[in-house]
Amino acid sequence: MGFNYTREKRKFDAEWEILAAEYSAAGFDTEGIQAMRDYDWELFKKRRTYENCEQALPSESIDDDELESNSSLFQKFESLTLTFDESSFEDRYAWLDTINDPALASGLKLLKTSDLELVTLICIDGYNQPAVAHLLGCSQKNISVKLTRIKKVLGNS
Repeated sequence: MGFNYTREKRKFDAEWEILAAEYSAAGFDTEGIQAMRDYDWELFKKRRTYENCEQALPSESIDDDELESNSSLFQKFESLTLTFDESSFEDRYAWLDTINDPALASGLKLLKTSDLELVTLICIDGYNQPAVAHLLGCSQKNISVKLTRIKKVLGNS
């Protein structure tokens, strides 16, 4: 749902015509009234920018039936979408063999099994940090620290 600038601008002007008359009747000076209108105008423009740029986030799981209802970003950048059949993998970490970047793949293969499981839970299984923390019986902060450490290790490989 986009922001209809013309309709919203008309509403803004109509509201401010009423407000300006009320403020003037209450004894406000013209400069003060203009300052309040300028403030509201800046707020109006920021809201317009937000409304024009806002998009609904896609659901966590995507079915083929939902493709038309996905975010326009998914529709625009279909080439960045990855699909694979999990049943074709012989073990839990076989997804490492599908990575095209040799440095990243080798860095991931050097991770401890617990770190690799953490990456798998988030990147492959689609869990978020709080859910992983619940599954592993630790705090979300602990997961965040581990992920930061993993990113540093992968950045150096």
